[in-house]
Amino acid sequence: MDDQNNPATAPANSGELELEYDIVVADKVVITAGTKVTVRKPMGGALRGANLGGLVRMEYNQVALVAPRVTSPVLHPHLVDAMDPADVTMLAGILVDFLLPTATKEALSQAA
Repeated sequence: MDDQNNPATAPANSGELELEYDIVVADKVVITAGTKVTVRKPMGGALRGANLGGLVRMEYNQVALVAPRVTSPVLHPHLVDAMDPADVTMLAGILVDFLLPTATKEALSQAA
């Protein structure tokens, strides 16, 4: 059976992050709290130059490198710099979720 056609097991191609805090640059609100940011599943090209191990460990520099390639609205590195740590962590978590194999996700959900 092809799991790609089963919505319960098919991998998601995008995730969504609702910002909890404003993104403020130079005392100006650039993106308001409550804005929904779509995060697309990064394919090979979006991961070019990224350290996958670092991304899985949610290292800030790797998240900031990949974020502008997969987010809408685009979160450029200077915007990621201005994000609240809670929002950065949520973004990183979405990216990590895309990178984990399905078997690993299933094992983690059964362990919880």
